[in-house]
Amino acid sequence: MKSRAAWLGAGVVALVVGTTACQDGDRSRQDTAEKNTPGQQVEQAQLQSEKAFDDARDAQKEASSQQREAARAQEDVQRKQQELQEAQAKAQKEAQEAQSSQQQAQARTQQAQSVAQQAQASALAAQRQAQQNFATQQQQASNESAAANQRIADPSAQQQQAANQNAATQQAAIAQNSQAPNAQAPRQEQQITGDVLSASAQEVLVSQRGEPQLRLKVGPTTQVKVDGRAASAADIQEGAQVRASYTTDASSGEPEALRIDATSRAQPAAPAPAESGESSPGVPR
Repeated sequence: MKSRAAWLGAGVVALVVGTTACQDGDRSRQDTAEKNTPGQQVEQAQLQSEKAFDDARDAQKEASSQQREAARAQEDVQRKQQELQEAQAKAQKEAQEAQSSQQQAQARTQQAQSVAQQAQASALAAQRQAQQNFATQQQQASNESAAANQRIADPSAQQQQAANQNAATQQAAIAQNSQAPNAQAPRQEQQITGDVLSASAQEVLVSQRGEPQLRLKVGPTTQVKVDGRAASAADIQEGAQVRASYTTDASSGEPEALRIDATSRAQPAAPAPAESGESSPGVPR
C-alpha cells in the first residue's frame, strides 16, 4: 500500500507540475500573443509544450524513483516482520523449554524430597532398632550380673572358692616346708578323712567340715576304691566321704595320694584305724 501511495503521490506531483507549466504557458502566450506574430506564437507554444513534456518526464522519473524507494521500504518492512516473527517463535520456543525445565526441576525436587523422607524414616527406624537392641543388651547384662551376684552369694560357690584358696595356701606351706633344711628327710605317710569337694582323674580336693583341707595329686600308682570296689578318681562323686593316705613330694611339695577309699554319701564311712597308718577298705555295698 505504501508503494501505491508513493506512485499516486508521484502522479499528483507530475499533474501539479504539468498544470503549473500549462498555466505559465497560457500566461506567457497571453502576454506574447499580443506582441508576437502567429508564427512566433506557434513556435513559442511548441517550445512550451516540449518543456511541459520534459517536466512531465522528470516528474515521472521522480515518481519512479520514489516508487522504487517505496518498494525497498516495503521489502524492509516485510523483512522486519519476518525477523519479528522468527524472534517471536524463538522466544516462544525458549519459553516452552524454560517451562519444561522448570517442570523437570520441580519433579526432581519432589523426588529428592521423597528420597530424603524415606532416608529419614529409615534412619529413625534404625535408631529405634538400635535403642531396642541396646535396651535388650542392657537387660541381658543386668540379668547376667544378677545371676553372677546370685552365684557369688550361693554358699556352695563360696565354699568352693574358700576351698580353693585354703588348698592353695596349704600347698604353698607344704612347698615351703619341703624346701627347708630337713626337706631331705624320708617321706612320711599321712592320712586325711573328709568330704570330696571335687574329683578328677588327676586330683581330688578333700574338705573337712566344709573347709578345704588338701588337694591330693592322683598318679598311676594311686590305689582308688569306691564303695570297696577298684575305680578311678574320676568315678568319685562330689560330696562322697573319703579316707586317704598320702605323702608329700620332696621336689614339688605337692601331696601325692597313695590310697583313696571313697564311700558314697548315702553310706556311712567306717572309722579310720589309728595305729596302722593305712586306710582300711571301704564298706562294700
